[in-house]
Formats: sequence, C-alpha cells, structure tokens
Amino acid sequence: MTEWYPNPQTGLRVGLALIAAVLLADIGLVIWAATRPVDGLTFMAGLFVLGSLIVIGLMGYWISGLVQSAYVLDRNALVILWGESEHVIPLPQVQRVLLGEEVTGRLRFRGIRWPGHWVGYGEIEGVGPVLFHATAPLEEQVILVTPGLAYGISPEDRDGFLHTLHIRMQMGPTQWVEQASHGPAFARWEFWRDRPALGILTAALGALLALTGLLCFRFPSLPPLLPLHFDALGSPDRLGVRGQIFFIPLIGLIVLTVNGFLGGLLYRYERLAAYLLWGGALAVQILFWAAVLGILAAA
Repeated sequence: MTEWYPNPQTGLRVGLALIAAVLLADIGLVIWAATRPVDGLTFMAGLFVLGSLIVIGLMGYWISGLVQSAYVLDRNALVILWGESEHVIPLPQVQRVLLGEEVTGRLRFRGIRWPGHWVGYGEIEGVGPVLFHATAPLEEQVILVTPGLAYGISPEDRDGFLHTLHIRMQMGPTQWVEQASHGPAFARWEFWRDRPALGILTAALGALLALTGLLCFRFPSLPPLLPLHFDALGSPDRLGVRGQIFFIPLIGLIVLTVNGFLGGLLYRYERLAAYLLWGGALAVQILFWAAVLGILAAA
C-alpha cells in the first residue's frame, strides 16, 4: 500500500485569503453599523455578517478536507481520502486512465472550486460523469474512468503515481472490493431527513429574524419612550426608552439557542422531548411577535 498526496499549498493560501477578506468585510460592516442610527440598513448589514459567518465555517470545513487529503493505492483499489469523505475505486473497475491534457470535451462542473481546490461533480463530453477531488486544474489531473463514473485526482508526483498504478493493475487484485463512497458522518444524520424538526427550527429562526428586521425598519419612527408593559386592563403601566424593545428578540434568541441545543442533545434518545423543546422555542417567538405588535400599536 502506498500513499500519494495532492499539493494543498495553493488551495490553502487562496482559501485562507478568502476567509481573511470576508472577515475584513465583516469588521468594516460592524464598525459602520455601530457608528450610525439603527434602521433597515443596520438589519441588512447584520444579515450579511450572519451569512458570511456561515460561509467562513464552510470554508474552514473545505480547507480542513484539503489538508487531510490523500490517495491510497494497493493492488485491490485506489481510495480517495478527503477530510471525512472516502471513495473506494476497485482497480479491476478502471477501464481507462486519461491525462487531463488529453481531455478535449466540454466540462460542466458543479461543486466547490477555487485555485488549488477542485471538489465536486462534473460532466465531461466523451467521458461522462466525473467526481473531482483534486488541487490542480483539469489539464494537470488524472482521470480514472469506471463504468458509470470517472474520478478526477491530482497526485503531486503524477508520473510516479501513474507508474505505480500501472504496475498494480498488471499484478491484479488479491481480493475483491466494492466500489463505494462514504460522506462525512454528520451528513448521514437522520435529523436532516426529519422534515417536522427542520420545519419547526426553520420557522422559529425565521420568526426571530423577521421580528428583528421589523424592529430595525420601524426603529427610526418610534417615539423616544415606549410602553413596555400593560396592566390587566390593557393600559400601559411601564415606559422605557425605545432601545429596550430589542431585549425582546434578544430573549427570543437566547430561548432558541438553549432549546435548540438541548433538543439536539435529546434528539437521538428522546425525540418527543426534542420536539417539545423546539416547539416551545417557536411558541416563544410567536408570543414575542404578539407582544411587539401590541407595543407598536400603542406607541
């Protein structure tokens, strides 16, 4: 068994540069939002920062796969290791081996690609569907064609890899292995197929974001003092400065975070309890919506 490695340097440098650029943009937006009155633009800036943090997390995950990549070759199979993903290619299934510069057909690529990082699916005219796990452009890759699917890889020592692959294929396998692909463990969680759970949590988060957005857009037109509490007859009995109204979505965020975390811990063992926690978080968002609408109506 021998291990061959792609060269991750270009992909790592570009990936880290992209993360740094997004972080700088976030810092600039936060400073800009902190030095101006709260309004709809503040909310839009906050949404951008929230979305960019998700992108940064994904970039970090993709970079971790890049630095944990290898091609393991023996007489029976080539195994592509990429982070937590694993793809097994039985050598007897390899019908032909193409060099990237020999590929002349049009490529349609769907996946995550930047200089030094090619991960995803594509289709090459004359070759068919291709699964890419490479750090070099197509013309520097090796394409292993099997029935129904080809694989694009980029061992740094391409000539040495091709020589060893040729020898292994001539020697023949010592045992039969099945062609298979295994993604990261978290991608196989049953939670991702649980539509009620996803619906409840999505609705709760959407209600929270929408409430925050409403308050941001309405904030410039609110009076300096707002009725924040009402007596049994519905008359306001406590006033507060208008900025205090944002404590309502803040509490909603805390409830959603705590209930979401606890529900996640219980989901595998006691699904009904998880649903109750998540449903409770959604109910809180609905109650807060009613409270805010009452405050705005009385303002």
